[in-house]
Amino acid sequence: MRQKWIAVLLAGFLVEGAACAGRHTSKTSPSEETVVVVRNGNWLDAVVYAVRGATRIRLGSVTGLNTTTFKFPTNYSPDGTFQLLVDPIGSSTVYMSNDFVVTPGQHVELSIAPALSMSTVAVWSSR
Repeated sequence: MRQKWIAVLLAGFLVEGAACAGRHTSKTSPSEETVVVVRNGNWLDAVVYAVRGATRIRLGSVTGLNTTTFKFPTNYSPDGTFQLLVDPIGSSTVYMSNDFVVTPGQHVELSIAPALSMSTVAVWSSR
């Protein structure tokens, strides 16, 4: 009888310990969104995509000579590596950035230049 009570108490402590282990809080969550600020210095409106490998997601469009902010979940790219693709409406040329890495708590700034090939991407810490 005594062994049963010990087993029950031990099981209770294990369950309680497991329940408490999941209560960690952190400043950033894995599902936190990454902010992309797009400054369009081109006359043409443009559609902006996030690209990872052979897949892409549409972030949205930005009108010519305007600034727009987009958000997308970081779980699209678990390791934080992706590229940005700019597809100007009414043009046959596109701009594809190099791969870059974004961690939670950072934001991306994409500057679309009048000469599309001179566009730039920068990653900044938001803290």
